[in-house]
Amino acid sequence: MKYIQFFLFYILTIHNSLFANDDIENLCKKFSIHLQQSEISLNINDDTSFKSGVLWKVITPRKKTNYLFGTIHSQDYTVSKIPTDVSFALTKSKKLILEIIPNNEANLIYLNEMYFKNGERLDKLLEKTLFRKFVEQAKQYNLSNKELNNIKYMKPWAAFNLIGRPKPTRAPTLESNLLKFAKQEMMEIDSLENMSDIISSLEKLPIDDQLNILKDTICNRKYITNDTKMLINFYINRDAIAILNLTNKKHFDESVYDRYMQEMLHNRNSQMLKKISGEFEKGNVFVAVGILHLISKHGLLEKLYNKGYVIEEIY
Repeated sequence: MKYIQFFLFYILTIHNSLFANDDIENLCKKFSIHLQQSEISLNINDDTSFKSGVLWKVITPRKKTNYLFGTIHSQDYTVSKIPTDVSFALTKSKKLILEIIPNNEANLIYLNEMYFKNGERLDKLLEKTLFRKFVEQAKQYNLSNKELNNIKYMKPWAAFNLIGRPKPTRAPTLESNLLKFAKQEMMEIDSLENMSDIISSLEKLPIDDQLNILKDTICNRKYITNDTKMLINFYINRDAIAILNLTNKKHFDESVYDRYMQEMLHNRNSQMLKKISGEFEKGNVFVAVGILHLISKHGLLEKLYNKGYVIEEIY
């Protein structure tokens, strides 16, 4: 789905400081320098009991067995294939629950909500230099002429979702492959959220926060490819600590980052936990959700562990 974008990469691109005038160098000069992989790896973050892995067996207090799988929302073929251990766990499950089901309905909801309808315009909210830079960057995402003509009406959250990710390819995502596998196995299929839920979380971000994240993404977009490579490498190595450290770098404004994380991660985790807990009581359920929702002291693994679930790393 062209517009169904997930939000892991935007957490990685919030950096350091704001802007004063309309010159691109001055607008962007106060942003922090990106850390190198060696620096991130050494910055050990140990606030979670779950420091490695992407697949866990979860046994409820009533001895029902289920699985939690942390995904990465990428079309890179090195992480879009289903690992053997994951396939085996899927075959032992009766139901697959994804974070969101990628389908045309979700895409249409996104398309309907991504533009201002109240007269607001992105080209009036951004400095002229930054808006021109944004349009230049957006053209790399195969937008139609109609989409380019409407870009001035795009909401800030839709704008940073667009350019805050690698250029799209035709390759399927890991979630798409999981969905295909489940259909072939005739498993039940459900989702933790729908597109309206995610958009609602984005809309709750103050407009100034949305604009600041967009400005940061425009200014630091050249680092996205490197960040993505690092993230994929950490994911392949199943290094939860390195993934956390990559997301916990210094940011241009920690209060903006905290509000973003509260809406897009912590609040959503609390809602996901309610559904996961209920589904896990049935047993033989396989839940696949973005890896950041699982790890850290605020993650679903820690929350389930604290509720008395037995959690065993499988892969």
